[in-house]
Amino acid sequence: GLDKCVGTPKPPPSLPELPEWQLRTLIRSLQVPEPGPKPGRPRTYTHTHILRIHVYRAFMGWSVERMLRELRRDPSLCRALGLPSVPSRATVSERSKHLPWQALWQRQGGEKTKRRVLALDATALPAQATDPEARWGRDSKGQWVYGYKLHLLLDLDTGEILAHKIAPTGLTSVTPANRHDGPVGWALVRGIASWEGEKPSLLLGDSAYDAEGLFQAAEEKGLLLLSGHNRRRGKPRGRRRGENLRRLQRGAYRRLYRRRWEVETVFGLLKGSLGLAACLRRVRGLKAVSRQVTAVVTAFSFVAQVLAREGLPPTWVARVAA
Repeated sequence: GLDKCVGTPKPPPSLPELPEWQLRTLIRSLQVPEPGPKPGRPRTYTHTHILRIHVYRAFMGWSVERMLRELRRDPSLCRALGLPSVPSRATVSERSKHLPWQALWQRQGGEKTKRRVLALDATALPAQATDPEARWGRDSKGQWVYGYKLHLLLDLDTGEILAHKIAPTGLTSVTPANRHDGPVGWALVRGIASWEGEKPSLLLGDSAYDAEGLFQAAEEKGLLLLSGHNRRRGKPRGRRRGENLRRLQRGAYRRLYRRRWEVETVFGLLKGSLGLAACLRRVRGLKAVSRQVTAVVTAFSFVAQVLAREGLPPTWVARVAA
């Protein structure tokens, strides 16, 4: 379809490695709102402490157990991350269930007048062959994969994660691999806040999202969905699908649509440089996979937004995770 017509630009070249001490300094700057005091003995470890552990281990490609071993082995790492001591595995596991992950996905109080370029896409996550909750599905190349899918809605300029949970269920947007992209994408769009500005922000998606209902949902949120044309659905019958097909023939929109490759680069960073694919080889079950995905996605979004404030693209996260 159109995906082949517009071509796929080459991804950016690999970047030099960021020194580990700079990574530690960067993660030490991570701060999130803390809950009020609880009855009884005060908390030894704050939400910020536990999130720093998860973000650092994501960039190092370590499991929680490996991270705790390294903290015990290297006291300077413990001090660099601002930890009062090394928490137990049970403490990290229990506290991780209540962390404010969303606080690191999006800017707080950011301006909404600028026209933003967002992307909606999904990628296959191979699972263990013995995982009972995984399912067979096709990846972006049409090959069969036994595992899960990660569905993501993000800002291509800042790396903000605009939707990683499906409202109103609150479930992470990780599904068995046999789930179609369209219905999950519709749920993600319906769950985000409305965007207001001089011009509607653009939402880029491939032909899996070429559905009249999704165009309407995006329009209600102040977004202009620009998707590839799904030839298997025949000639567009709905008004919005027809308008989308006409836009894709215009040079300005065709150039904007070419940016869709950037979300594929983000998926490559998550599964490769940030070690998500390796993490999933150690866990089984939808809940365990979702927890690993949330930690890695949060690490990416936090560093991408730091880079964006310096005028650098989110793909430079590869430099940190090298």
